[in-house]
Amino acid sequence: MILENKKIIITGGSSGIGRATAIVAAREGADISIADIDRTEAEVTAELVRAEGRTPLIIEMDTSKGDHANRMVEETLAKFNTVDGIVCGAIKLRPSALEELAEDEWDMVMDVGLKGYYLCAQAAGRVMLENGKGSIVFLSSVGGVQPYNGAGAYSVAKAGTIMLGNLFGVEWSNRGVRANTVIPGQVRTPMTEEMFSDPEISAGRASVVPMKRVGLPEEIAEVCVFLLSDRSSYVNAASIRVDGGLSESKLMHIPGRNWGGKKLEYAAD
Repeated sequence: MILENKKIIITGGSSGIGRATAIVAAREGADISIADIDRTEAEVTAELVRAEGRTPLIIEMDTSKGDHANRMVEETLAKFNTVDGIVCGAIKLRPSALEELAEDEWDMVMDVGLKGYYLCAQAAGRVMLENGKGSIVFLSSVGGVQPYNGAGAYSVAKAGTIMLGNLFGVEWSNRGVRANTVIPGQVRTPMTEEMFSDPEISAGRASVVPMKRVGLPEEIAEVCVFLLSDRSSYVNAASIRVDGGLSESKLMHIPGRNWGGKKLEYAAD
């Protein structure tokens, strides 16, 4: 087990890629702090972690608040005595054309999806710096590489996430703490379920991927777990695309991108 006895924090661990990462990490031997605003769904993740024979801790919090990020680490230390890694994956989405995007909607996406990543990584990273070892993993999106029109601030937050991972990696790796970013492509999660529930849209989203299918949350989770582990010991300040080749496909660059014949209001992951 490549994470045997590691103590890992996962923000946004109540569902989607975060939940899948919690399960795969537990399967690989880690105990998991599930940091999320949705306690009900976090309880479901906790049961799945227990089913893998590992110990979960639920931390109900708003990742965009600095005092919450500090409490996240304090509660993890009280339960597990240390922090070996963190996956920052909490995100909120407010689809909107830019001319209609309200200031508070911009702020919410940026606060959770970028500032929150910084605050949580900083708080957890301080412990790892003291230990002289650790790994930070940020979840971006193919929407951070190419703009997702109609997705409001989402692409901006996800693009910023890539630079944030680079910066943490450059500043901290000489003190034993690596940082990397995973860039998922089309993945069916609770946040995208409304789109994928339409068969025509679902087929259209799969058709633009060179592999002709969308990804599974578990496929993203496996890469996150690799980056948390010592097997990735020389991987640092890297951005790893897990998108089936989507970001290299010419279809990715079609203006306005019609998915399965229907123009979506947004196409975020």
